[in-house]
Amino acid sequence: MSALGALASMPALPLPSRAAPPDRLVIVNADDLGMSGEIDRGILEAHDRGIVTSASLLVDSPDAEAAVEQARRRPTLGLGIHVAFDTRGKWHVNVQDLDAAKREIDRQLDLFVRMTGGPPDHIDSHHHVHRLFNVAYLFLNAGRRHRVPVRGLTEVVFVGRFYGQPEFGKTDLTKISVEALSGLLQSLKPGVTEVSCHPGTLESRSDAVYNREREVELQTLTDPRIRGLIAEEGIRLINYRDYARLRS
Repeated sequence: MSALGALASMPALPLPSRAAPPDRLVIVNADDLGMSGEIDRGILEAHDRGIVTSASLLVDSPDAEAAVEQARRRPTLGLGIHVAFDTRGKWHVNVQDLDAAKREIDRQLDLFVRMTGGPPDHIDSHHHVHRLFNVAYLFLNAGRRHRVPVRGLTEVVFVGRFYGQPEFGKTDLTKISVEALSGLLQSLKPGVTEVSCHPGTLESRSDAVYNREREVELQTLTDPRIRGLIAEEGIRLINYRDYARLRS
């Protein structure tokens, strides 16, 4: 999903006292959990049969409660929050109003805690709104309060190029092929990296902008060749809870 703005300079959360290990540790995070039953089925399958280790929950989405229940049954699936200021492209919060943005961030985080029984293991946002000027510090403050990382604002390197629409509304399935993901994984440097993805099964909604692409992502993320490559490359798959333990 394309960012709404660029972040030029923003202080990150404190670095760990010890240098990151030389290993390549990779968090494969699926965005949009809870958006629909079809999307959730794809995310859960990508975890059960594939390489997804983490997901980000849309707390206000109609299937959020069911998604949380499914996540509880999967102790190896990390769960963060996907803060959203819009619903399917219809904006309901003016993010330039920082007071309103802060209230919305706090409301969604409080709802996450009520739904799951605890804080998220990481924070990110729909359309990467958390990387906007001025809005970013609101997310950093929320991350500090809950003692969890915010996507792209810590030492965890964020990689978002596994996505089937390099331009909004223009599909390029080569970007989410087995070959594309293999090349991406091989290019990762030592340290901790988050690779985002958006798997799912086909939605019946006529307004679904990213739809067929989700099925292709699911096929790639569950392809045995990807598992084999990860083993050959010596990559270790983790989630954000594992990352927190490594930091401590």
